[in-house]
Amino acid sequence: MKAVQRRSSGARARPRAGERAQVRIDALAAGGAGVGRLAGEVVFVPATAPGDLVEVELDRSARPARGRLLRVVEPSADRIAPPCRFADACGGCDWMHVRVEAQQAAHEQILRQAIARATSLTDADLPPIRVHPAPQPLGYRSRARLFARAERGEVRVGYRAPRTHAVVAIDRCLVLVDAIAPLAGELPGVLRGAEGEGDVLISQGASGRPVVEILWRGQLPPAVWQLLDERTARGAWAGARVTLDGAREAASFGDPRPAIVGADGLPLLLAPGGFGQPSEEGGAVLARRVAELAHLDSTRPPHVLELFAGSGTLSALLARGAPRPSPVAAPADASAPGAPGLASFTAVELSPDAVACLRQNLAARGLAGRAIEADADQVPIPARSDVVVLDPPRGGAPGAARAIAASGARVVVYVSCDPATLARDLGVILRGGFEITDIEAVELFPQTSHIESIVRLTRARRSAR
Repeated sequence: MKAVQRRSSGARARPRAGERAQVRIDALAAGGAGVGRLAGEVVFVPATAPGDLVEVELDRSARPARGRLLRVVEPSADRIAPPCRFADACGGCDWMHVRVEAQQAAHEQILRQAIARATSLTDADLPPIRVHPAPQPLGYRSRARLFARAERGEVRVGYRAPRTHAVVAIDRCLVLVDAIAPLAGELPGVLRGAEGEGDVLISQGASGRPVVEILWRGQLPPAVWQLLDERTARGAWAGARVTLDGAREAASFGDPRPAIVGADGLPLLLAPGGFGQPSEEGGAVLARRVAELAHLDSTRPPHVLELFAGSGTLSALLARGAPRPSPVAAPADASAPGAPGLASFTAVELSPDAVACLRQNLAARGLAGRAIEADADQVPIPARSDVVVLDPPRGGAPGAARAIAASGARVVVYVSCDPATLARDLGVILRGGFEITDIEAVELFPQTSHIESIVRLTRARRSAR
């Protein structure tokens, strides 16, 4: 006789196909979706705004439950019509339908909740979050990552569709600065005849002209190489670089290094394809605040260590005041924030191309300091370090957090683009006897759920080791 299988009382019922419901959206979550509740159950609904009443198709197999937006029954005061005609299909700007002020409020709430959850600190334990609004909500990005895919001899260039790998072709992006915005419509012609797919990084280079970095998985016909050479030779583009999947070296045309105006008002070179903030103006606000927060009131000049230094977007201010081995010209803008005097400045970065740019950027400013090529998440913290600044990638810096907690540093300034990994690492650093004194959010990514933040910690007590 076949045994009868009984469903346990705690099991979740199988969702009915096409189940619909109305949900009121209470807030926005990390990742961009709106958050509502249905009979006490949390439901995440993308493309919604706080206060919306929406009709959704439920998927209770996901945890938390997901809702596919069918229609907006009652739009909230925070919902606006997106100015971009690609907004509904493109996954590049997941909050373009939300008022900018509501975006900022959501960023602040997400950041605060993430830190409180991971560190077990209460609202009373955390300082108020200072938000630096974006100078402009559109036309602010001086660099972006596009995706390209060859289909029957033609190439589609654009951004990924939400939650898929499909490419939504666009001919112009409203959040890009004028110098690089036309590239979205120009690149399909440049790549015509290619086979495969790839990432295309676009940014500003020398004299504000575009630079293009192509990471291609497939074949590029001779015409593509010829067009890249032609555009850089006549000066339409400052440079281009192509890396084919499996190739040992990249092919370069012109000068493929992005170039921005640093926070000190001087030109600053970035490594080709390397890290750089999306907004030149927003990046300057970030760098200035980091330099100010890294200041240490002390009777003696401090030793400053910067981890994950990249090409030196923060170093250009942090290194001010470091002792020079021989007299050189003073920096042009002596009024920019920075330490009045340092005992030493050391920057650590893994990418050799970025380290080369870092050294060149410091030398161009007459700034001293050591630039070390090493894994910043594994390098030991020198015993003499007084101030540690770190700006790790999205995955955070678990190794550096442990090293900082065990170090003798007195001030830590942590720059992050991911609240979850930031909060995780803060929990580790706090166990070393630190306390959080400042939390700031810099609106570097308006129209999106991405958050850039700065946290300053000071040593409250010596940890028992």
